[in-house]
Amino acid sequence: MVNLVEEWEILEEYARDKQGLYQILYHAKGVEIRVSVGRLGFKKEFESAEDPLLKRILRFCNSQRYVKVSENIRNEFFFK
Repeated sequence: MVNLVEEWEILEEYARDKQGLYQILYHAKGVEIRVSVGRLGFKKEFESAEDPLLKRILRFCNSQRYVKVSENIRNEFFFK
C-alpha cells in the first residue's frame, strides 16, 4: 500500500537519498505523474506537459535516478 501526500514538497523533502519509482501517464485531458518512495506516494494530473511543477518533479526524479515504470502487471501474469 502507498500512502499518498497532497503536496509535492512533502514527498521531495522525505525522498532525499531514498530509492524511488515514477510513472508518466498520458490522457486525453493531459498528463498524470505518479511518484513512489518507500511507502509514500504522490500523484497529480496536469493539463500540459509544460507545467512548471511537472517539469520540477521530472527533474527531481531524473536527478535522483528514480526508475521510470512503463506499465504494471500482476505477479501471476508476469511469467507464463
